[in-house]
Amino acid sequence: MRRIIYETMKNLNKISFLVPDTGSSQLAFYLISEINKLTQIRPEVDAIIYCENSQRNCIPTNFSVLNISEAWGNDGPVIATTLSTAEKMLSFNSSKKIFYVWDIEWIRNPQGQSVQYENYADIYTNKSISLMARSVSHKNIIENAFNREVKSIVS
Repeated sequence: MRRIIYETMKNLNKISFLVPDTGSSQLAFYLISEINKLTQIRPEVDAIIYCENSQRNCIPTNFSVLNISEAWGNDGPVIATTLSTAEKMLSFNSSKKIFYVWDIEWIRNPQGQSVQYENYADIYTNKSISLMARSVSHKNIIENAFNREVKSIVS
């Protein structure tokens, strides 16, 4: 997670992350920890987490955490972390859109829902979004399923 933040921030002073929530989860913990470190190293960087659902943060933050409805007008780079946040990001005015595939959500069938391949393909194959995977295995699965190159891997 640290590498994705630092590489994206080389020449930028603004970055946003889209997550389901900042409650107790591995994603929220790592993301908040890395952004807290970033604010110590580069205090001029305006990092913001936008959440779909409000929850108590799993650890204290040194930056803003807002509702995802506030992110629409954001013109800086945006990193989505789930299918639902990536879908919302499609309508954003952002200069750079990245879908960091933290979890291969579409492999599971949540709550017995019947979800079609096309629902996922619309996001994974959208050319306005750069794909980034969490692992080599995630990269291989994504490239095999959607015939789309994953730009980088960040564990």
